[in-house]
Amino acid sequence: MRVLFSSMPTHGHVLPLLPTAGAARAAGDEVAVSTGASLREVVGELRFLPAGPEMPELFAEQARRPGSRDPRRAEDLPAVTAFFGDVRIGLTFDAALAAAKAFQPELVVAEVADLVAPLVAAALGVPWVAHSISAAFPEPLARLFEEEVRRQAEARGLRVSPRSALLDLWPSFLQFDGYRPPADLVPVRPLPYRPPGSAPAPLARGERRRVLFTLGTTGDMSVVTGRLLASLSALDVEVVVTADPVPDAPDAVRFVGFTPLADLLEGTDVVITTGGAGTLIAALGHGIPMVTLPMVADQPLLAERAASLGAAAVVDPRQAEDRLADAVATVLGEPEYGATAREAAARIAQLPAPEAAWAEVLARLAQG
Repeated sequence: MRVLFSSMPTHGHVLPLLPTAGAARAAGDEVAVSTGASLREVVGELRFLPAGPEMPELFAEQARRPGSRDPRRAEDLPAVTAFFGDVRIGLTFDAALAAAKAFQPELVVAEVADLVAPLVAAALGVPWVAHSISAAFPEPLARLFEEEVRRQAEARGLRVSPRSALLDLWPSFLQFDGYRPPADLVPVRPLPYRPPGSAPAPLARGERRRVLFTLGTTGDMSVVTGRLLASLSALDVEVVVTADPVPDAPDAVRFVGFTPLADLLEGTDVVITTGGAGTLIAALGHGIPMVTLPMVADQPLLAERAASLGAAAVVDPRQAEDRLADAVATVLGEPEYGATAREAAARIAQLPAPEAAWAEVLARLAQG
C-alpha cells in the first residue's frame, strides 16, 4: 500500500511521525513524507515530497493580515485556528495536492496540526488517519479545527470523510485534566528521533554526571549565555548543548549542534528543555528528569504537567541566568525526580511499539 505521511513544516511536528513511517515501510508499504522542503534531510531514506512554504513565510502571511495576532500564544484560539487553517491551507493545499497526485497514496496519515492533509485525502478519495505529536488539543481548539477543515473543504467542493483512526503517542497519564480518549484511539509508543535507516551513534560519556541542554528547534537561544553555562559547569557536571558554540562559554562545555536525541539521552542525568513535546516525552521515555524553560505554544502547559507529575522543575526563561543552575542542582540532588521519571518510562514502555500500532491501523482499515 502507498502511504503518505503529511505534516506541518517544522521539526517538532515531522519527527514524531517518523518511527511510525519507518514501521509502515518495514511492513512492506511504500511510504512518502510530504512537508516543507527544509525537512528533506531529517526523513532519511524515506521518499520526500516537498510541498508548501516554510514556517517563516506562514508567520509572515499571518502578520500581513488585518487584525492578525501571534499564533504562538496557545490561549489565542482564533489566531491559532487562522494560522493552521486559512493561512497554511491557502498557501499549501494546491502544492500538497499536486505532490500527492504524483505519488497516488492509498492512505494519508495526517499529523494532527496539519489541516491540509484531510483535504488532500478528500480530493483523492482515500481514507486518512490522524497522528498525534503531543497532548490532545483542548476541546474548544479541536472543535475550531474541525469546523475550519469543514469550511475549507466546502469552499473547494470537497467532503472530508471521518478519520479511520488516531495514532496517539501521548500517554494517558500525561494528558490534561478532563481528557477523554476517543473511540478510534490506537496508542503507539513514542520514540526519540533517529533518521530512518541510520545507525546509532551514542555520545561517549565522561566520569561526571551529564546535563543535556536542548531548546529544540524553536527555542530562543538568546537565553544560552556564557554566564549561564558557567553557572551550570560550576555544578561539577558535564554540560552538553545542542547548539553552536556560545561566546565566553567554559571550555568544558560540549557543543554538539543538531544531533538526534536518541544518541544523546543514553547516559544523561538531567535534560534542560523548553518543555516541547518531543524532547519532554523522549526524556521521560528514558527515565530522565528535567528542568524546563517553557517559551511558546503549549510548552508552558506541558512543562506544568511534567512538574505536577513530579518529574520536572520549571524555571521562567527570563530568570534562567539566576535560577537555572539551582533548579538543576535540586533535580540532581533530590532522588524523587529521577524515581518519578523512571516510573513514567516504565509506563511508556508498555505502549505498543510502532510496528504493532501500524498493524492495528491496517487491521481496522481492512475491517472498514
